[in-house]
Amino acid sequence: MGILEKIADIEKEIARTQKNKATEYHLGLLKAKLAKFRQALLEGDAKSGSGKGEGFDVVKSGDARIALIGFPSVGKSTLLSTVTRTESTAASYEFTTLTCIPGVIQYNGAEIQLLDLPGIIEGAAQGKGRGRQVIAVARTADMVLMMLDATKGEKQREILEDELESVGIRLNRRKPEIYFKPKKTGGINITSTVPMTKCSEKMIQLILHEYKMFNAQVLFRDDYTSDEFIDVVVGRRVYMPCLYVYNKIDQVSIEEVDRLAHLPNSVVISCNMKLNIDYMLESIWKLLNLIRIYTKKRGEKPDFEGGLIIRNATTVEHVCRIVHRTLVDQFKYALVWGTSVKFSPQRVGLSHVLQNEDMTEDENEPLLDDDNRHHTYTSLHSYITTNDSHPRTSSSTTFATGEKLLSGHYESLDYECDESEIAHMEEKRLGYQHARRLIILKWLIMLLIGICTGLIAVFVDFAVKNLTKFKFSYVQNKLDTCLSEHCLFKPYLTWISINISMVLVAGFLILWEPVARGSGIPQVKCYLNGIAIPHVLRLKALIAKVLGVIFAVSGGLAVGKEGPMIHSGAIIAGGISQGKSSSLNIDFHILKHFRTDKHKRDFVSAGAAAGVAAAFGAPVGGVLFALEEGASFFNQQLTWFIFFASMASTFTLNFVMSAIEGHFGDLSSPGLINFGLFKDTPYMWFELPLFIIIGFIGGIFGALFNQLNLRLTKFRHHYINKPWLSVIELILVAATTVVIAFLLIIGTMNECRPIKTQLELNSPTIQLYCPDGQYNIMATLVFSTPEQAVRNLFHNEIGTYNPWSLLVFCIIYFCLTCWTYGVIVSSGLFIPTLLIGASWGRLVGIIMHTIFPSSVKYFDSGKYALFGAASQLGGTMRMTISLAVILIEATGDIVLGLPIMIVLTVAKLTGDYFNEGIFDIHIALQSVPFLPWQSEVFTSQLSALSIMSTPVIQLKTIEKVENVYRILRNESHHGFSVVDHHTDETNNHRSGTFQGIILRHQLITILRKRNFISLNDCLRDYLTMDDFRESYPRHPSIESIHLTDEERELYCDLRPYMNLAYTVSHRSTLPRIFSMFRGLGLRHLVVVNDKNEVVGMITRKDLARFRMKHKKGHTSIEELAISH
Repeated sequence: MGILEKIADIEKEIARTQKNKATEYHLGLLKAKLAKFRQALLEGDAKSGSGKGEGFDVVKSGDARIALIGFPSVGKSTLLSTVTRTESTAASYEFTTLTCIPGVIQYNGAEIQLLDLPGIIEGAAQGKGRGRQVIAVARTADMVLMMLDATKGEKQREILEDELESVGIRLNRRKPEIYFKPKKTGGINITSTVPMTKCSEKMIQLILHEYKMFNAQVLFRDDYTSDEFIDVVVGRRVYMPCLYVYNKIDQVSIEEVDRLAHLPNSVVISCNMKLNIDYMLESIWKLLNLIRIYTKKRGEKPDFEGGLIIRNATTVEHVCRIVHRTLVDQFKYALVWGTSVKFSPQRVGLSHVLQNEDMTEDENEPLLDDDNRHHTYTSLHSYITTNDSHPRTSSSTTFATGEKLLSGHYESLDYECDESEIAHMEEKRLGYQHARRLIILKWLIMLLIGICTGLIAVFVDFAVKNLTKFKFSYVQNKLDTCLSEHCLFKPYLTWISINISMVLVAGFLILWEPVARGSGIPQVKCYLNGIAIPHVLRLKALIAKVLGVIFAVSGGLAVGKEGPMIHSGAIIAGGISQGKSSSLNIDFHILKHFRTDKHKRDFVSAGAAAGVAAAFGAPVGGVLFALEEGASFFNQQLTWFIFFASMASTFTLNFVMSAIEGHFGDLSSPGLINFGLFKDTPYMWFELPLFIIIGFIGGIFGALFNQLNLRLTKFRHHYINKPWLSVIELILVAATTVVIAFLLIIGTMNECRPIKTQLELNSPTIQLYCPDGQYNIMATLVFSTPEQAVRNLFHNEIGTYNPWSLLVFCIIYFCLTCWTYGVIVSSGLFIPTLLIGASWGRLVGIIMHTIFPSSVKYFDSGKYALFGAASQLGGTMRMTISLAVILIEATGDIVLGLPIMIVLTVAKLTGDYFNEGIFDIHIALQSVPFLPWQSEVFTSQLSALSIMSTPVIQLKTIEKVENVYRILRNESHHGFSVVDHHTDETNNHRSGTFQGIILRHQLITILRKRNFISLNDCLRDYLTMDDFRESYPRHPSIESIHLTDEERELYCDLRPYMNLAYTVSHRSTLPRIFSMFRGLGLRHLVVVNDKNEVVGMITRKDLARFRMKHKKGHTSIEELAISH
């Protein structure tokens, strides 16, 4: 029995089998077999090349292709001749057209290819007539135009639909959202995001077994039938729109014409009398969903005569490929005018979705000046401009290279106070005594944060010192042994092997938890700014951060351990304050009232400050760091809490370190960094200009460092974007560091200095080829930790360092630090930056001492090393107040406070002339919607209507469960406005008086707790605040909620749970909106009109799109595109 006979038998059995519950699985199995045989028939024809007659090889052209399909003699050729300039033979007998005849429809400026295919008959899918050739061409079309004879009713339509259905062409249907992936092992795993009522798991397994599939992953994202699942399994299905055109309406009654015209996706025409042809063309245009855009070159007028015709919902990337296929690789951004953007023009990225033009004439209010007025318009969609005056291709549009976007994937934290009814009920129930207990508990938590941060600092310092001591002692012994035997390659190989091994451990920890990469300061700043950075406060991040920085510093990389201490303190604060850990399965319910973003933010601010205090031994500096760089929201009480945590951290560090170092009880330890004490360091008025010059040099070097690191980071993002490439780069950095250090030692082996007692306490001494009682200065500098090297540069006596050697060391370490910052290790930048600045600062002191040898008292090279270190640090990080206090506390000399402030201020102002600070640069590179302290200048002309997001999803105060569930499934928004009952739902838009706002996780909790009512009931059993806090911060997703049909018909009373949110008038300006949003720590800001009706929503991304751009003293406002 052949395939055709098997198909016929299965179709007969399906036709005679009654459809009921008992035959459900039998019918599903028959349908699976039928689909398999039909697919085998098509594949067999494709391989054998069978088919009768001449092939239909037609080159695809125009803006879209339509396949004209119908039975013989229904008027296809006449229609082709009518709507195109193509002549096709038309006669009153069947099979007049025997091959494919292409024509072009000119409509709305578009060229639509229309293919007049030979008439097909019943059984075409099995090979009768030229059916298979016709169907093969139809699969390549964008749309099917099914020509039907109105005198035959709907019989022809049913036959043609069956023929196309049997060969995998699905008309006017959407592709099923079913994820299907065969596997090698693991069995059949079936999941769904909705209840499956049309296709059971047993049915799915039967279908897969019929196709000899026993291991697969299946995910239903909606409720689909077994037929739709078979389509996904078989594949090679084509989903396209179809317009049913009933011809010869002049030969049927007016009642029949009216009936046919009201059928879905149907048009009635008469080719002979040319009736209704225009309406058919309009229907084709709408069904193809075509839009028009225009392109222009920079500085030139757009071509309004031409333009591009594209499908709706097309992205900028697709347009680039239409213009020229190489534009995507060179793409930087596109400027778009029109309805798809809020501003004209607006920068957008490749993923921006274009819309149809919205163009009107308005001679009274022209938007362009006389020199550039090529059209007067209110909105013109999709100019795509160029940034290149010399096009690379012959196309009419070019693009610049690089890309600036604002990521739409980051969500905001909710720092707003809860003003809901249940929050007020809880506050009233618990009373004043509970509030006092919470304050006491907060003080205890701050104490624990300080203690734990201090202990972490002790552990890091102890581990780094001992690992470094072991490494250098081992390498030094090898070096001393090989000096006489002339085998220096052995200590070199030993040194490079140890370093690479250590940094690989640090690198693999970052691969395990990527958020621990770098210093962590940009991530903490973003979190405190109100941005939810994934995994930034997880236990895994703390483990990777602490162990990673230990092995990175011990591995000899040009990194410090101070930056990671800030991130570690923030993680400790975030964990302790919540009293809950999913990883450790711990939950202290006594701390449940602190499980909100607002409370957690305050604790994280204290943890970051405690990290600074432990790193530098500077509790006041820690508070000021949190104020200047960390916390975005501050008040007096929070300042006390942060200071207390910083003090506890410093006390713990000093207390434990005194026990470790053998002088228990001595609490004068300087912290992780010991700069040594500066005594008798006077300065005179004539040195002030020199301090300004040092600040200027530090600003220049800092800006250069930031710019080089920016370019290097972009290079990493583009080319070193795989884990194995990052590991190779890490090995290269570690090996290069050792090679350079070894070459420095060998190149300066004759630079010997007498050993001093003070130096012996500061760092180990390396004799190398020097006589007994002397040491090699460069070898000692290289074999020191960065902290020891900084201390030596501060306090070694004049004449210790050769100026040329110091210059070489400064340049090399500058380049190494710039390269190292950003590799896959946990690393800080404070100490390497201080070491760079101390090197050139000491060089300035040596120069001044050489010029003015009699003023050695004032031109002390160690003092200028400190000023150079401060200047370099300020020029790189652009901090002033906190750095000044940190350095004063770390050095213990208040006398040097004024010079330090001067160099820091000058360095910041100089560096700001060229670019931003290093942390702000890395925040911008991550496309994070970071909000600065205040709005940018020159933005007062923008109103709420210009920046808000629309349309706004609105809920009634008492909303149907089905509507809530559907909105949560279809929308990704995290905040929804709630309006009163009196709503007007015409045109699918709700209007009503604004009542409040409710968050996504609150709605999910209401659904999860089944807090429903019937329409006539009053809600008596309120959920409590504990119900909403229990899943914080990992709230469940809507996919985990499954509702019955009965539950979907119930209602949710949202009034007790909605927050009485802030609103702004639609006429409010951007600076006012920004101040309100930023100062109150809002997540959503509702825009209302004069009737208190919701007209829009403003979120963080709407405000962060406007960014001040500083370059070479010039300031401008740029608007970033949002990528999704």
